[in-house]
Amino acid sequence: MSETMQVSTVQPRSPHPLPAPAGSRATGPRGPHGVRVTREFVHRPLADDMLVTSWRRLDDTRFSLTARWPHDHGYFTPNRGRHHLILAGETIRQAGLLLCHAELGVPLGHHFILGDLVYTTHPEHLAVGSGPTPLTIDVICSRTRMRAGTLTSGRFDMTIRKAGRIVATGHSDVTVTTPAVYRRLRGDRLGARHTPGPLPDPVPPRLTGSAQDRDVLLSPTGRPDRWLLRLAPGHPAVVNPANDHVPGMVLLDAAQQAARTLTSPGAFVPYAFGTVFHRYAEHGTPCVIEARRVPSALPCTTTAQVTGLQDGDPVFVSTLTALDPRD
Repeated sequence: MSETMQVSTVQPRSPHPLPAPAGSRATGPRGPHGVRVTREFVHRPLADDMLVTSWRRLDDTRFSLTARWPHDHGYFTPNRGRHHLILAGETIRQAGLLLCHAELGVPLGHHFILGDLVYTTHPEHLAVGSGPTPLTIDVICSRTRMRAGTLTSGRFDMTIRKAGRIVATGHSDVTVTTPAVYRRLRGDRLGARHTPGPLPDPVPPRLTGSAQDRDVLLSPTGRPDRWLLRLAPGHPAVVNPANDHVPGMVLLDAAQQAARTLTSPGAFVPYAFGTVFHRYAEHGTPCVIEARRVPSALPCTTTAQVTGLQDGDPVFVSTLTALDPRD
């Protein structure tokens, strides 16, 4: 996996042609934009958490999708009148999963290893309205490797728009494994699950931007730059009973909570977010979250780097950048 990462607006690389599917892999009803999405295609058990709504293939490497961001989601609550930062990352994740299953030959039940997830938002277009926000997504697939008509790895570059205006740009790199390979990879950890236990005290929600205590993913350690990951038992947005590891999107949310807590009492509202994943975050092992300020590449911005560690080894490294508040 990559060792370094730059947070910036993505410039897609020259894509490699993808074979068109031999037959339609989608069975859902068609809407005006394309084929409607089922929960299985985006790996979300709850319909309220589905962001991508339809898709269609444009050519060998390009696709057009639609999505919808909720204005009143119970977990991804708006911050300062803007959509939650994680919604853009979750949209990129869901769009990539959908295309893998629906267009690139990946059967349901295969497993995905996310190498990185990098995106930049345009805050001026993130305002929350009185209802859901309709979006379009342009996707370019590149660096693709296929085996027997099934994607084994690739990169997805995406541009998310609202009413024609760019809301976010980003990319993700994924590797796909069969169930048999995944069993060998995970070994004894294949049957691991989140085990409810005494929940440690949370960082105050006002510092993390959370709506309530159970949404806080950080527990204090006595140091202002270090916390322990905490997962509320049965929380529908952060605990998936079927997962043998902590989901990557939970780690991203923990990173943005850590960055906000580190920079408090200032108003740190990130617009750019990049994460490199080094390994799975395992259940049953304490996950330490550390944050520090780092030099920003752009003037009038503040950048924080957040690292997750288990047994002293890095699980992920995130870099978040926010505009400095105007006087």
